[in-house]
Amino acid sequence: MQLMEPHTTQGDDNAVSYELRIRIWWALFAADNWCSSSLGFPSQMKDWPRPARSPMDEELFADMDPSEPLIDPNEPCKSPGLWAHMATLIEVFSPIQELNWRAANGEGLHPDRIEQDVDHLARLLDDWQDRLPHDVQLTESNLIEHSKRGTGGIFMGLHLGFHHYATLLFYQFVDTRSVMSMRSQQFAARCKHHALSYSTWLARGRRQSGCEAVYLTVGHMAIVSSSVLLYTLLFGEENELPRSRLCLEANFEALLELEEYWPIVRPMVNLLPSPREIGTVFLCSSSFSSC
Repeated sequence: MQLMEPHTTQGDDNAVSYELRIRIWWALFAADNWCSSSLGFPSQMKDWPRPARSPMDEELFADMDPSEPLIDPNEPCKSPGLWAHMATLIEVFSPIQELNWRAANGEGLHPDRIEQDVDHLARLLDDWQDRLPHDVQLTESNLIEHSKRGTGGIFMGLHLGFHHYATLLFYQFVDTRSVMSMRSQQFAARCKHHALSYSTWLARGRRQSGCEAVYLTVGHMAIVSSSVLLYTLLFGEENELPRSRLCLEANFEALLELEEYWPIVRPMVNLLPSPREIGTVFLCSSSFSSC
């Protein structure tokens, strides 16, 4: 990618080749943030020169004439695509991971400072969601429309990523049994909300042809969601239990399906209780809550 220099034009560039290099750059940018974070390494592309514009709408790109000339490489993208919104979302992912790493490794962060940083990042996520164009927002009608356009998988990946990042941001507050401030209690509620939303939309996408999310990272995100749901099933309020149980079972089914594509998912499946065991936990939790 450094040799390709996507931030500059090349002599034989046309509109398609230039856009292709832009899309490759942003795809690698996403992979770099994920992989660097999981391995505990700093991002390799953090300070690289960026392309002059974000990726265009996927349908427009698919319909381009292969011989279309490149007019103005510095012209802003007039119709950003799903990958453009993915790129701006990933910009928030790295600070979330960095904050969690610092908090987990006891770098002397005062609880008030952690809450302030979480609140700041939460506002960035909210702003990202609020700025989405109407046809990119996570709605039932948009899900169906993107399935018809052939972009259902990318659409689901975008929004599953959003709910996963939000779950990670609020994850450290999910244990409400400890003494918590009013703001941290709100963070705990938001963590549960996003874990439930992740599972709900993952299941909905599996039912909609063309919207199946079968990326390997979906399994990782399902495990994070499931850990929150299982905690809620064990220690949550009685009104939280039924939906948590259903979503936990849905995540288990999604992981079983992913295992067909990615054998490495099998250890993830073994981490979760089976639907039968989930039912046992649910009955025990319900009985305990009613006592």
